[in-house]
Amino acid sequence: MAENTFRLEPHEEARFNELLDETYKKVYNMAYRLAGTRSDAEDLTQEAFFRAYRSFRDFEGDRPFENWIFRIVTRLFLDLLRNRRRRVKVVSYDAPLQRDGADDNLYFDMADSKPNVEQTIMNSSLSEEMQAALESLSPEQRTLIVLADVENVPYKDIAEMLDKPVGTIRSRLHRTHKLIRHRLEQARRKSEKPMKLVTGFMPSL
Repeated sequence: MAENTFRLEPHEEARFNELLDETYKKVYNMAYRLAGTRSDAEDLTQEAFFRAYRSFRDFEGDRPFENWIFRIVTRLFLDLLRNRRRRVKVVSYDAPLQRDGADDNLYFDMADSKPNVEQTIMNSSLSEEMQAALESLSPEQRTLIVLADVENVPYKDIAEMLDKPVGTIRSRLHRTHKLIRHRLEQARRKSEKPMKLVTGFMPSL
């Protein structure tokens, strides 16, 4: 991240730091749910607050700061996906890549499949079947579920974040909910155990 030479006024900076303290954990948790790795979640969170700081004077105080920073995180995540899809060629995970216009190098981290503290804490609110179903979704589907069902962001705000009509958000969520139910049912049949659902995780349709 480039060195920050921009400075807010003292009262603005105090307010920003207050909002950062209030929302940092939720923003990190959301970034982790979206990206699935600790390193990506940390990078997304850091970049989101950096951009929020730079644009804080554009923030409309009559709207929730949480939704505003969620929008920044979501767009950063989707940009990350688009950039990685363009890098289809095989690269070495040990070799640094030079970012355009930057002096520093970008390193890729291999995802660690072993459970860590963050996974244990963050997965504790979901059943194993639900967590597996969530991780099986496409990144776009997972984004919708995280925003709507985990973070309880209103549909109209999700539509604004993703630049889609509210009707499109509703229909895609409906299809994604059906897909999750299907995969949960498959898991139930495979394990021959009752399906576990988290109350309130998905709205009844």
